[in-house]
Amino acid sequence: MLELVPDDDPLGGMRPLLDDDEACLGYEPQEGFVDRCWVLHTAYRGTARVRWNDALAGAGKRLEDWQFTPSYRVFRGLGLGEDFVGPDRGEIDRECLARLVEILARHSTDGMDTECYWAQAQIEDMGCPVTAWRGSLGEAPAHRDVCGEPTWIVSKQFPAHWWPLDRSWFVLTNWDLSGSEVFGSPELIADLLADDGLDAVRHPSIEEVQGNYAEWRAPTV
Repeated sequence: MLELVPDDDPLGGMRPLLDDDEACLGYEPQEGFVDRCWVLHTAYRGTARVRWNDALAGAGKRLEDWQFTPSYRVFRGLGLGEDFVGPDRGEIDRECLARLVEILARHSTDGMDTECYWAQAQIEDMGCPVTAWRGSLGEAPAHRDVCGEPTWIVSKQFPAHWWPLDRSWFVLTNWDLSGSEVFGSPELIADLLADDGLDAVRHPSIEEVQGNYAEWRAPTV
């Protein structure tokens, strides 16, 4: 399993950024990556996986018209029926995670054996060093299994940030959102957007919507 690293481990130079108060819900890189997209956490209609836009179509909505980041609020109050199960908040679900890891491995130096850092958001322990681990990319699904079901306790959830030692990509799952933001090469992002096993989309970043209300864009006449 992943190895817990000491609090004085610099995390390849990332620790000051992750320890910053402004990163308490999750750190979003503002530079260093050419492209980015969102991998939306899985929603269900009964036991069947349903893409967000397919679910929203029943309420006459499109994710493109949502003027905020992908969160549980997207589906709030839309009356999508008792059989609709919304996506996980603050933690990537295992189905998304396993497929995302497969694609990341294809764009990583050592495939599934690529060594990575895994770090929590610090929302529970403001002012304390973030908890972090080190281990191979392929260990991600097993590590999530050990974390258990989402409990709203960050220290027991799957890490909010993970990246390879060469920083060729970066994944963020902000504690308050229902999608994971992936940063990397144009080739990686293109593969994510084209993959049938993921619901990956282009949508504004956290930084781009700061100050906006979580609401729908008014329909054009």
